[in-house]
Amino acid sequence: MNEAVSADDPEEALLEAGLPPGSRCAIRRLSNGLRIVAAEVTEARQLRLVGAVSVGYLDEPADCRGLAHLLEHGLFLGSARAPAEGEFAAWIGEQGGRYNAHTDESVTDVHLHLPPEAADEGLQRLIDLLGQPRLDAERLAREVAVLDAEFRARLADPALHRLAALGRFFRPDHPARLCHAGHRGTLGGTPRALAARLAAFHRRHYRSERMALAMLGPLPLEEQLALLARHGARLPSGGGAQPPRVWRWRDPAALAWCPPTPPPPDGGTLLELIWPLPDAVARAGQRQLTALAARLADGQLAARLQATTKLQDLAVDLAPEGTGAALAMRLSLEAPVPDLAALLAVCRQAPGHALEERLPPPAPTPIDLDAWPRRRACRLATDPASPADATPLAPWLAGDRCRVLWRCAPDASDSWSTLDETGTHWGPLALPVESPGSSSPGHLPPPLPLSPGPAPEPPPAGRASPGCLRRDTRLTLWWGGPAWPLPTGDATWCLGWAADPSGHEERLRRWHRRTLALRQAAAAQGLSLDLASDADGDWLMARGNPRRIVSLVAQALAAWSTEPGDHHEDAPAQGLLARALLQQLETGPAVGEPAPHLLGWASGELCPREVVQDAERFADLLAAPAGTTQAAAARVEADGESWLPPQGEERAVMLEVRGADASPRSRWVLKLLAACHDAAFHHEMRQRHGFGYVAAVRYREAAGWPRLGYVVQSPWASVTELRRAIEDFLVRRSETLARPDATELARLKRGMLARYGVPETHREAIERIWQVLRRHRGPDEPEGWLAPWEAELTVLAGLGVDDLALQARALADAALPRHWWYHTPPSPPLPDRNALVFPRDNPPSRRHLD
Repeated sequence: MNEAVSADDPEEALLEAGLPPGSRCAIRRLSNGLRIVAAEVTEARQLRLVGAVSVGYLDEPADCRGLAHLLEHGLFLGSARAPAEGEFAAWIGEQGGRYNAHTDESVTDVHLHLPPEAADEGLQRLIDLLGQPRLDAERLAREVAVLDAEFRARLADPALHRLAALGRFFRPDHPARLCHAGHRGTLGGTPRALAARLAAFHRRHYRSERMALAMLGPLPLEEQLALLARHGARLPSGGGAQPPRVWRWRDPAALAWCPPTPPPPDGGTLLELIWPLPDAVARAGQRQLTALAARLADGQLAARLQATTKLQDLAVDLAPEGTGAALAMRLSLEAPVPDLAALLAVCRQAPGHALEERLPPPAPTPIDLDAWPRRRACRLATDPASPADATPLAPWLAGDRCRVLWRCAPDASDSWSTLDETGTHWGPLALPVESPGSSSPGHLPPPLPLSPGPAPEPPPAGRASPGCLRRDTRLTLWWGGPAWPLPTGDATWCLGWAADPSGHEERLRRWHRRTLALRQAAAAQGLSLDLASDADGDWLMARGNPRRIVSLVAQALAAWSTEPGDHHEDAPAQGLLARALLQQLETGPAVGEPAPHLLGWASGELCPREVVQDAERFADLLAAPAGTTQAAAARVEADGESWLPPQGEERAVMLEVRGADASPRSRWVLKLLAACHDAAFHHEMRQRHGFGYVAAVRYREAAGWPRLGYVVQSPWASVTELRRAIEDFLVRRSETLARPDATELARLKRGMLARYGVPETHREAIERIWQVLRRHRGPDEPEGWLAPWEAELTVLAGLGVDDLALQARALADAALPRHWWYHTPPSPPLPDRNALVFPRDNPPSRRHLD
């Protein structure tokens, strides 16, 4: 029997936040204790399924750290109804879908993206995976090696070292104090014994009372609830609710930390202020905390801090990783080292001062169809049985309750220590004494002048049709929006211009810093401002109230600059190497010349005549755009090789393959090839070669040009071996894998439609149309530009097996433009690099990428 949640349940009151208007959603609790949540979103082209379990790394036995993470991996090694290893991944690939999983301190979730018609079988497979994993000892032993490789890779990720340093704030007997990433040293014992412990861990925690299922898609709400209830009833029960978490925190303190490889002296720093909260207090004060977070991020605090320091970013978080319930402020600061006394004097008192004021309601939650089901499932799974505590928040958010975590380079004193397991450097931080009155809330900057101005002029009777309003050497201006079924009542402005691609990352960082307070103030008033830069130039996208949007755009343009001031040498990117390599697919040089003038597009509740006048003012605000000669000179040829700057102890290789052109046909064929190759490539690199845990084929675009990336990361194999393995895979299997039968090809196309078909939201439609206009060259109006996906879907429908096979053969024969990317540790043995067999006579010189 299904049991509806009561109308006054706080989850029910917040349920619709983050969904498009007109959506329907509901929560139910089944008789076996499982909680389910469904959302009917008519425009959704993909089905999202999430299974969440209230178990995380804090629930692991002290002598087997990493067990929860290993179980997450073990779920995908075979189950009762799909016992073959890789069968689940193969089925997801056949649907053209995606899957992933995540384990944090208190919850594990598995999330799937599938075509809507796969809802029934997708739920069946998800329930089978969660409730009846096979947990074979031999397979788990191999997966321990994968986790060990993952741990070694994460030693280059500052996020791991932050968690290790954060543990110094916790009581010595609390599990949060220790590293729970899991590796060979913590997952010891025989494979059979480890499998037995994992099975017992699963039987204890993976029970319906501690789980939640979520579905979001275009299916009717009643059908979704029926599917969730029918399949959810198969989950084993008998676990009971999780016991309350014990308090982890020691007395308030401050400490500094850095990874084993410190950042460069001019690389900036990160300052975190954390106010821990008891779970029951946080639940009772959820609405007030949400309003408080919105107030702290409304631009006023950022503007005040930027008056005294180079603040790159200010984020306010109610769910910071590794802290449990807390309010956290995270400040990204550029060099030089800030005056901590002045900075902390303001920040430590900011929550208390804000609570003394009348807190405005927060702006509407941004629509995010991927995040909504994950967020709902995880919250439902971890919903405790204990009552909320109505204790006032103010005492918990006082300045002296704050913990301070500062990432910086270690000094020469003897107070710094090193954690053996991770190599993290850390030391106590003496907090500066606040001067009297330094924390006073007075003299706050006035609200940013996003003045409403006069009401927009009503549209004339003969309103301009969508098309080009103006085209000359100074300005190209488009007008008109997509025929969207749900009116937004908003306006949109998009502007783009040519700029030097060689310095775009530094220029964008400077632009983000200068507009930080502006963007936060805009978000607090229900507007959005996105800034971006790529090989084709810089651009912005603003959406929101038509009476405020022109002021927002004008202020953003005034903050843009080509001046080289505030420049510092980029620090090497840190984190997962494979991710850094894949980013090259999105930021690499485009083919063709950038637009030589200002490009604009306006739509929504705006008057066309005023749009032209506003565009002329926008052009006046911009400095002269960079010339095409300078931009073209910074482009690199497609065929070649590059080295990433050293950023860890692992090797990684990526083959970047570019489409022959930027046509819809090229883009679809490369997307389909990625779907055909990914699972097989992943299995071959991991199982056949045993390289590590990262191996993937991914599709990306830069300035509209299609690219594929074949990336492998390994802690032990040389870059020579990695490159040869990629080449061997393409020669042996590229064309074979690209010859699906008619049924398989139809299934792949349905998967493409689910991932790349008609837009799901108005925002996505605007983004896709804007990129079409940015790529367009020539005087003619691009055909079907207000709905470019319609022509693209026609192209997809016409593709056959021979089209795929022909492109796969060209890929195997190296007939498509390609570029190799390499990474080796900071001090690699020279023979390894010189042993590479390059297609040209001379090996490449090592390049530090911008």
